[in-house]
Amino acid sequence: MPPPTPSQLIAAANGQICSSEGWVLRPVGPDLLEYDDGCAACLINIGNPTRQAVRPIYASESTSALFPHLGEHLRAALPYLKGNYVVV
Repeated sequence: MPPPTPSQLIAAANGQICSSEGWVLRPVGPDLLEYDDGCAACLINIGNPTRQAVRPIYASESTSALFPHLGEHLRAALPYLKGNYVVV
């Protein structure tokens, strides 16, 4: 059996990131993202820039049994977000 194909990500002009697996990450405001896996959605806080000018995305606050791949999906989406972010 061949290994699974990695998810393909598409970034839209409005900042939304869509995955071929069906999940979507969209900006709601300057300090807030919405993650939707197709069955449920959650809001994710973005912190203020650190001394290294990186903004933390607080995935651990929203990670649960309902969203087991949240951190992994956010890390995959980082290159598509405008700005410097780190998932914590």
